[in-house]
Amino acid sequence: SLKDYGRSEDLTYNTGLQYKAVLGNSSIIAGIENTGGFLKVEKLGYPDYDNAYIENDSILSVSHTLNTLIADQSSVTSGAFLQYDLRINRFKIGLGGRLDHYNIIDNTINTKANTGIVFSPRISFMYEVLPSLQARLSYSQGYRAPQIFSEDMDTQTSGSRQVIIVNDPGLKQETSHSFMASLDFNKRIGTVLTGLLVEGFYTRLENPFLNEIGVPDENGKVLYTRMNAKNGAVVKGINTELKIKPLKDYSFTSGFTIQTSKFDEEHEFNTRVFFRTPSDYGYFNMDWDFVRNACFSLTGTYTGKMFIPYFGPDTDPDFGELRKSNSFFDLGSKIHYNFKLNGATLQLFTGIKNIFNSYQSDFDSGINRDPAYVYGPVSPRSIYFGIKIGNRLK
Repeated sequence: SLKDYGRSEDLTYNTGLQYKAVLGNSSIIAGIENTGGFLKVEKLGYPDYDNAYIENDSILSVSHTLNTLIADQSSVTSGAFLQYDLRINRFKIGLGGRLDHYNIIDNTINTKANTGIVFSPRISFMYEVLPSLQARLSYSQGYRAPQIFSEDMDTQTSGSRQVIIVNDPGLKQETSHSFMASLDFNKRIGTVLTGLLVEGFYTRLENPFLNEIGVPDENGKVLYTRMNAKNGAVVKGINTELKIKPLKDYSFTSGFTIQTSKFDEEHEFNTRVFFRTPSDYGYFNMDWDFVRNACFSLTGTYTGKMFIPYFGPDTDPDFGELRKSNSFFDLGSKIHYNFKLNGATLQLFTGIKNIFNSYQSDFDSGINRDPAYVYGPVSPRSIYFGIKIGNRLK
């Protein structure tokens, strides 16, 4: 309806300088960076036909509501970084750090800036166990500033429910401490180029962000307030990647991750789990240049089960329920052929997305549907084709 239109303006910039020096068996990289964003979101005014002045079944006048300012934020982050790498025989160490200063102003609340200075260190070790095997250890720190993001402004609207995400006035920055250990094997076995990576990761989150779901008002408007969890959260798991190239014209890559993502304490729906976060997922890519100028590709993406909040008509919309999704395997294929034309390339291609039609089967419908109850692969089974022209196509 006319009540549901809005306008968003999101201007961003990024500028910086970087310097690198090689000093024998060591190197130094230093730089400065400045990034900024200016976000303004308005709910547009509309003719208020519900309160039109009517006489003798004729509309005599219709008032027009004014635009409503939803967000007006400016954010500027200035930073400097330094990285030092040293290699001694089979051993390599990297030491670095980044110092950031962020300045965030929310003009819809007040003009006082939310500022912070953050130092993010990192350290990494690499040891060459064998010419074909490297062992790595690393630690890094990161953060997310307490600001509004443009994707938060996408309201989720149905006839009975409108979701708006806002930041808690006392929201603090989220800080992460990440540890990683890995073994990386790369070797030609016979005629087959083989690469295998096995890594474990552990990330500790301090003041992690989460959404506190409010109760709908009389107009169906619900505020999701982003706030800091009372304690922290942990994300940990194991990741593997495999690369095989048995032939000159054939290659195969794949990866699989098993992880857990949990808050220290229960939050919405009396659970500690992260919503919309699968505990296992993976992928594979295969490319085969079966004839000159032609390539056949096969891709697959696996997404494991995850927990999805639901606030549709099949449950109490004030409290909702937590549902567990199915797992999905999205298989796709593509074939293309290149024609050479006076130094340029004309490429014809066709393919199929989601061959098995592994797709969400329980979409909500009707005026009281839950518009946010969407998960899984983006597209159902579909066939596509097209043409590309360029001088760097492969």
